[in-house]
Amino acid sequence: MDNNEIKIVFTDLDGTLLDHSTYSYSEAENALMSLRQKGIHLVLCSSKSRDEIKIYRDKLTNNEPFISENGGAIYIPEKYGLKCEFDKTDSGFLVIEIGSEYKILKIAFEKIKRETGINVKSIADFTVDEIVKLTGLNREEACLAQKKEYSLPFIIDGNEEDVKNIKDAIQLSGFNYTEGARFAYLMGGNDKGKAVNILIDIYRKNYPETKILTVGLGDSLNDLPMLEAVDKKFLVKKELGNYEERIKVDDLNYADGIGPIGWNKAILGLFGK
Repeated sequence: MDNNEIKIVFTDLDGTLLDHSTYSYSEAENALMSLRQKGIHLVLCSSKSRDEIKIYRDKLTNNEPFISENGGAIYIPEKYGLKCEFDKTDSGFLVIEIGSEYKILKIAFEKIKRETGINVKSIADFTVDEIVKLTGLNREEACLAQKKEYSLPFIIDGNEEDVKNIKDAIQLSGFNYTEGARFAYLMGGNDKGKAVNILIDIYRKNYPETKILTVGLGDSLNDLPMLEAVDKKFLVKKELGNYEERIKVDDLNYADGIGPIGWNKAILGLFGK
């Protein structure tokens, strides 16, 4: 590690590093190479489940810690050498659990569904074929998308008032609501920002003499807490070429490009080729 400064990039996946429709990161390849060459840490911070994220860590040959399910859990490779308190070990990772268990979320969701009478459907109610059609994932990834541990993705079939009522009902029940690129989410007390802050704190404790620079890139409402937690914040354009207007945070940089195109420009602009 560079003794002067540790640089950590926290990135969302869907619609940010990955193209919204194709899930390709090829348009960010130059920036990814630049990060690798400069020894800058790339931490994936996604609404995806642990097993979904592992696919992209393999593709990117990424051996860094990662954050799953909108901050539901932090996974630190045991070999990585970061000392910290953790809740359990799981297949070579130290796991810090922040979110509520899936079964608790499912019970809460069914209750909210009954009480509001609004047409909502959780990912558990979809067939694999429906998830494939809805997301464009392949069948294997669609199966993994259903295996959530700390969050419950769902779709609201209704108008803006229905969305507001569901959001209110979730918050009144003591749970968190957020939105990603495709789904809304019912969660416990977790969000991406909480997890990012915990992980940054772990780096600080392990490297007390070293300055740490943090960067965050996102595109959707669920990325707002992550962007609030980092030093340099970038919002990429959504697939229609617009920015998520509900993300309001000081010193926000608007990356010039949709998804991985904007991601590539932001990183190269910050760290150079």
